[in-house]
Amino acid sequence: MIGAHTVIRENVTIHRGTAQGTALTRVGAHCLIMANAHVAHDCVIGDGVIIVNNVVMGGHVEIGDGARIMGAAALHQFVRIGRGALVGGVCGVEADVIPYGSVLGNRARLVGLHWIWLRRQGVSAEEIQQMRRAFRVLYPRTGRQDDVLEARLATVKRDFAESARVQEIIGFMEAESRRGLVRAASPSQLSADTEGV
Repeated sequence: MIGAHTVIRENVTIHRGTAQGTALTRVGAHCLIMANAHVAHDCVIGDGVIIVNNVVMGGHVEIGDGARIMGAAALHQFVRIGRGALVGGVCGVEADVIPYGSVLGNRARLVGLHWIWLRRQGVSAEEIQQMRRAFRVLYPRTGRQDDVLEARLATVKRDFAESARVQEIIGFMEAESRRGLVRAASPSQLSADTEGV
């Protein structure tokens, strides 16, 4: 099933769903799938997604609305990419990417949130700053990480209860997953140019 106003460019392959899966491969409306990309069986792609040249994905991949998948990225089967997320070029994505997350690297590592997409969607500077604070609690860059992820999730769920977008991230992280979550980049893996990502 392919939604209205979706543009599919040269040499794109889209496999139909399988009897062992959901029996449906779905591409949303207003998407752009550029040349030589591959959408495997039983994938679900939301509305307004851009998939750049040579992206390949395994079966059962789920991509949320407005996500951007840059050139030559490879998405492992059963991976979930959250709404508004950015997958950098030539990334190997083996685990789930949180909504609004931004991942880079040969083996994808979370480097921050997709600020550019948020701004373009009209999200206020105040809300973006609130999301940044929540992100830094979930994924601290410096200092000790004595508390486990579940404790950080509980803290963010409590302290940012009024933020729908932060709660969306929490809900995504707590949902059942066959692949787990992409790990955050270590401080040594980050460069100055990813600070604003």
